[in-house]
Amino acid sequence: MTLDPGERTTISLEFMMHGDMGGLHNFRVHLPTNDPAQPDHALTVLSNWVP
Repeated sequence: MTLDPGERTTISLEFMMHGDMGGLHNFRVHLPTNDPAQPDHALTVLSNWVP
């Protein structure tokens, strides 16, 4: 997907967890861009998953 300057979109993320993964988690999702000043934009997702 390519967005023009000023355009917006929604990003949906789904994480698959299992019973042994309870507790705090720090996920990083990388979004490549065509912006020379920021060619990779990283989103950080923090969670405290309770099984």
